[in-house]
Amino acid sequence: MSRLVHINTGRRGAAASPRPHKTAELDAEAPEFAAGESAEQRNRFLVLRLYEALNARDARRAQELLAPDLEWWFHGPPTRQHMMRLLTGADQRDDKNRGGGGGGGGFVFSPRSVDAFGSTVIAEGGADDARHLYWVHAWTVGPDGVITQLREYFNTDLTVTLLSGSGAASSTKKADIAGAPSKQQDAASASSSSASPSAASSSAAAGPKCLWQSRRADSAQKSLPGLVLAI
Repeated sequence: MSRLVHINTGRRGAAASPRPHKTAELDAEAPEFAAGESAEQRNRFLVLRLYEALNARDARRAQELLAPDLEWWFHGPPTRQHMMRLLTGADQRDDKNRGGGGGGGGFVFSPRSVDAFGSTVIAEGGADDARHLYWVHAWTVGPDGVITQLREYFNTDLTVTLLSGSGAASSTKKADIAGAPSKQQDAASASSSSASPSAASSSAAAGPKCLWQSRRADSAQKSLPGLVLAI
């Protein structure tokens, strides 16, 4: 299932300046921000802070890191839309209604890897010891330092590619929302695109570059649907 919605995060006012927190497992060894901190490092730490806030069910902290109108695109089983429930507060409200006090008991996203490529931050993780659940998040950080978009993939193998040329870049969003072709289809279309040696050379120079691929430990034993995200 693929779904695109806009989530009202309830955020008001300006976003807090991104600062690293040492409480996240992946962030434990990270240094404090320096004057020469790269934009990619700031974006990565921003996403790590968001996971900390969401898993702590700290709505105020999470809202400081999110745009008021977050674009959320989902691919996976409808029953696995846990992130939407966290972002909208529905998970916490349900916990209170069950008498849990809103302190926990819901789904926890614990990323095992977080990588930044410009304004895009890719996080992946599993949700159970039996490895039945696998998720990938592609967050987009806006120029004002808040998260503006999330592409979420559940039980889906993802390949992230960098497209060259303004024309290719302008079509990125449409291709992703419609559902990118599988890795096999993408490879087939790429191999049939050349018309001459010079054209092939030019195409190779300006062609897509693989930036990131899903790193599942059980990839050799378990096959999942594959999608390509172009950025």
